[in-house]
Amino acid sequence: MSIELIKSPVEFNEELHRYALGDKRLMGITGLIHSVLELGVYPDASDFVKNTAIPRAGQYGSSVHKAIELYDDLGIKETTYPNSFGDEDWDVSRELDSYIRHRQGFIPLANEYTVSDNFQYASQIDNVWIRESTGGIWLADTKTNNLNYYPLDGYGLPNYFANHADGLKEYLSWQLSVYAVLFERQNPGLKVEGLCANWLRKDEAAFWIIERKPDELVLELLKAVWYESFDGSIVYEHPDRKLLHPQLGQRSTSDAGSILPEDMIAYVNKLLKQKQHIDSELDRVKPLLREAMEKRGLRSWDSGLFKTTLGAASMRRTFDAKSFEKDHPDLAAQYFTQKAVSGSFKITLKDNSDD
Repeated sequence: MSIELIKSPVEFNEELHRYALGDKRLMGITGLIHSVLELGVYPDASDFVKNTAIPRAGQYGSSVHKAIELYDDLGIKETTYPNSFGDEDWDVSRELDSYIRHRQGFIPLANEYTVSDNFQYASQIDNVWIRESTGGIWLADTKTNNLNYYPLDGYGLPNYFANHADGLKEYLSWQLSVYAVLFERQNPGLKVEGLCANWLRKDEAAFWIIERKPDELVLELLKAVWYESFDGSIVYEHPDRKLLHPQLGQRSTSDAGSILPEDMIAYVNKLLKQKQHIDSELDRVKPLLREAMEKRGLRSWDSGLFKTTLGAASMRRTFDAKSFEKDHPDLAAQYFTQKAVSGSFKITLKDNSDD
């Protein structure tokens, strides 16, 4: 049975790990699930975990994926890969052997197969398999997470899952379900028969059948929009996360963090502090500049980096509208007009804000 998959027009830059459709940038599915569903997130991770442990685990996982792709495409067992975090190269022979066992009964059709909605999101499916007994399409994902540290939290609430593996399976259920919807849209006439996952870590391994989420929930998740924040970070917004799971968004609305991402709150706070400092310094310097110009009789001065202008002293004539309206209400009514004005918006740095 020959199956030809349709190639996505989306291009993937492996070095930058970015997707693009022409000049338009698209986001991967991982950030969407982390941000909107709060799954697979390490909120209390230390700097060591963020800057060393997670990148190290990412390189290890990439090595496993490369070994799998090479074996599926060419039948070659290449199991040694450079390790920039240690003296010894990565040896992924045990992971590859486990993968080969898990793949029994399936025929590899594609590796790192790109799917997209061609609008906001794109991703690469680790493996597209054909099940020998049925001829059906299966989508497979490979994970190398240390389950001892994988978040137990589900939807932002602690202890929702019974164990770490269940937490990873729930994440995979959403991830692979999104893949299934995008795959079927990209390949009209092809239906995904099943979803599965290979968990591979040294001598430990597991093969899981993954439950597919209803398509209507997946389409609801894909309604989330993303944008680039002031500091270059990516922010995701969803109109109503409770439609995805009733426990989402139940944190107190009195918490400022419940309406804005933490990184945006921190960035605005940083800007306000900088503005406060700059305004204070300018208030100190302006009188010195003014005095220097007045002594020399200058009305303007160009320093080469900035320009100052000193206005001439004058008398200003003003009209007391309040008094006029009070003394001549009928006449004033003929000239006053009303128009809608947007309410003001003000951001104030709290006095107790940390320096």
